[in-house]
Amino acid sequence: MSESGRPAARRSRIRSVRAPLTDPALPVAALGAAAIAAALHAPVLAWAITGGLAGYSLSGSV
Repeated sequence: MSESGRPAARRSRIRSVRAPLTDPALPVAALGAAAIAAALHAPVLAWAITGGLAGYSLSGSV
């Protein structure tokens, strides 16, 4: 038994299940892939944002 009253084997099993869920590798990889995709499509995204802002300002919403 450990200090918390739980068996040590159970705590280590819980810790081994939690570790992959809290590992930041997957979100970092996803953000990296999104950044690369955005960089490859930068001109299209820039024109899309510019067109959206122009349409918003010309619609009288401003």
